[in-house]
Amino acid sequence: MPQDAKGYSPAITVLLVTLNYVFTIAAPPLLALYAAANVEPRYMYTAIAASMIAWLAYVTIDNCELKTGRPDETFSKGHWVFARLREYFPLKLHRTDAVQSQLKDDQAIFAFFPHGVNSDFRVLMAGPMYDAFPKVHKRGAPRTLAASILFKIPGVRTVTLKTGCVDAGRKTANRCLRQGLSLFLCPGGQDEQLETICGRERVYLKSRKGFVRLAMIHNVPLVPAYCFGSSDLYRTYGAFYGARRWLVRNLRIALPLYSGDWGFFCYPTPKGFPLQVPQDIVFGDAWTPPHSKEPTRDEVDAAHAVFVEKLTQLFDAHKGEFGYPNRKLEII
Repeated sequence: MPQDAKGYSPAITVLLVTLNYVFTIAAPPLLALYAAANVEPRYMYTAIAASMIAWLAYVTIDNCELKTGRPDETFSKGHWVFARLREYFPLKLHRTDAVQSQLKDDQAIFAFFPHGVNSDFRVLMAGPMYDAFPKVHKRGAPRTLAASILFKIPGVRTVTLKTGCVDAGRKTANRCLRQGLSLFLCPGGQDEQLETICGRERVYLKSRKGFVRLAMIHNVPLVPAYCFGSSDLYRTYGAFYGARRWLVRNLRIALPLYSGDWGFFCYPTPKGFPLQVPQDIVFGDAWTPPHSKEPTRDEVDAAHAVFVEKLTQLFDAHKGEFGYPNRKLEII
């Protein structure tokens, strides 16, 4: 963690991150709309349409997220917002040396659970992971599989790419693995995001087997990782669950209902700042499933069952250490 991140009180961190959101993310488009509406209202909608077309054209032409992305080590490790938020929670990585020593070829698929409401730990851990797994990163920064929609949103696209993300499509994942890169992913994705309930540990894993199949095809180990505290960063609500579930299943749009503390963060809500809950990411032992270029459904199911058991063992072995002795891991 950068030295200048130390010594800031939680209140100052909330204030600084909120001001950053207001002035660098929210204010520019609002000011542009205000100016267009008042200076030359006749052309406001034309300007908006032209801007959207230009942006979509840029994203289509660039499309680096469909290849191997554009990670930025300096940005991930040193951006002042990330540094202060890592201190605010705080966020810590555990058992990294032990796991690094188990990766003989310095390549693996790291599967993180649970996704949580916003997967806040994902973007914040990108920087520390460079030093935690130096041999893995020597091959090239591992790529994180992320939802396609993130690459279509101005501002969000930049952060997503710089913190090592690529599109979560199968083609992109295979390309990265063939080039010797490791993968980071949250298998539960948007479904797990919607199923997050504060005070419970729920992972959407029963039907998520694609990452296990990838490991079998490319003969790379799987590393289970659990972030204790991720489920408790926000208070969650179950209103309109049926409608929101339909959106996830049919349009792949997750709309979690939640609240946190005062201060903007990620979403433009007054109480959208995460609660000050420690984020402890524990890495389990690396395990290589049986290699097969074309694994059968039964072979994938068997390997998936072993992974689920290893994740459960990891959770049970460390839940007391991080303050959750009475919780049970729910596999849904």
